[in-house]
Amino acid sequence: MAPLQYDDAVSFLKKCKSKEGGSVFDNLTKVLAKALEDRPEGALNLLETSLMATPTETKPSSGLTPVQAAADAARRVATANLFSNGVTVDPETGETVEPEPPADFECDDIVADSYLFDALGVGLGRQEMYTVMLAAKKLGGNADRGVQTVRFFGKFFGTTACYYVFECTVNEPPELPEAPEGATPNESGTGANNYTYYVCNYLGGPFTMLPAVTPGEIKAARAVRKFLTGKLDAPVSTYPLFLGTEAAYLRCQITRIACATVCCPAGSFVADEDSGELSRNEEWEGVRDRESGVPSAWAHRYPHLKAQGRCELYKRDAPDGEEDTFVWPEEETEVGPAPLAALDADTPLHDGAPAWSGLSSSTNPGVRHQVGGVRSNLWPGAYCAVKGKHFSNLYAGWGLKHEPYRPAPPPPLAAEFDAASLVEQNELPPPPPPPEAAEDDE
Repeated sequence: MAPLQYDDAVSFLKKCKSKEGGSVFDNLTKVLAKALEDRPEGALNLLETSLMATPTETKPSSGLTPVQAAADAARRVATANLFSNGVTVDPETGETVEPEPPADFECDDIVADSYLFDALGVGLGRQEMYTVMLAAKKLGGNADRGVQTVRFFGKFFGTTACYYVFECTVNEPPELPEAPEGATPNESGTGANNYTYYVCNYLGGPFTMLPAVTPGEIKAARAVRKFLTGKLDAPVSTYPLFLGTEAAYLRCQITRIACATVCCPAGSFVADEDSGELSRNEEWEGVRDRESGVPSAWAHRYPHLKAQGRCELYKRDAPDGEEDTFVWPEEETEVGPAPLAALDADTPLHDGAPAWSGLSSSTNPGVRHQVGGVRSNLWPGAYCAVKGKHFSNLYAGWGLKHEPYRPAPPPPLAAEFDAASLVEQNELPPPPPPPEAAEDDE
């Protein structure tokens, strides 16, 4: 090769740059230096392998973290903190700071509940339920909230985020204003507002107490059908109009589902003949294996939610002088089911299917120590499970009722203006006063 050709060739090899910045000449120099230094027997094979190897592409980091990735990382850290012992270190002194002792509260055995639902093949799974237990511990252990009891109600799915719902009794429940004159009175601390509900979008995240519910909101929620978004402050854009944010709508759906699906095994509670209040039956011996896998073995635990949006019927007084002739509206004369009514007495669905279906942990009747339960067909996602004396309720769904959707008709059209009522005036209006006369009057 002529000197000029050799220089041109070397210059060409040095100009050929790779994506990583190195040239062909540099890579050949490194390979040949490696072969001369090690002097392997298969030097030719080493040369071919090195030249055919394709380096992995590396993209330079922009140094910016996407917002969604940062939010997901924060949620994972918050969930992981549930598994810590709460001990922190003072950054100034380096000494260990012991956490404040948790407040006393009562809570269902959520871990044991997870085994029941897992045996039936429903629910959230034992791993997620264990994290739910830690979140319930965090909720009840906060003395500022004044929580007395905690029960995991369930999980509501949303289009952008989910809701984990916890049913609590608190020292200071949310207050309700007085209902407008002529409206159905609110239930404060009883009936539909017997419990206070806390929600969070992810386990380990901040808890938000939902507002108390009113009869008007219950009736409005029954007239609409909408997916949840996962944002409590989101407007509920529906027709008919629902006044309030998604927090109020979620609270309505929780009340409707609770009154229709929270159940107990028949015989586990007894109702007072006068007040109708429930108390545990100390003589109840539990259920046997597959006996609980039928709706007749279960009873409604929460009171019936009536058409007027209350659990306790409100009936107004008749006007003076009309005691014998006054006719009350139908919703003020509704007769609901008796306390602890059996599930098999529920009204079938629109397609003729039963309101409840039985569940069992095994289809083999010879298997001992089975878990039994029922599932709601009216509110898909509501389950009840029992084994012996231990029973539990759980909801995991979209918060929608299984019924045909009948959109409300649009409002009536406004009446046309009566053009015949327009009469043209024959007389002209008086002329304005001259400018000088107007100044004299002033």
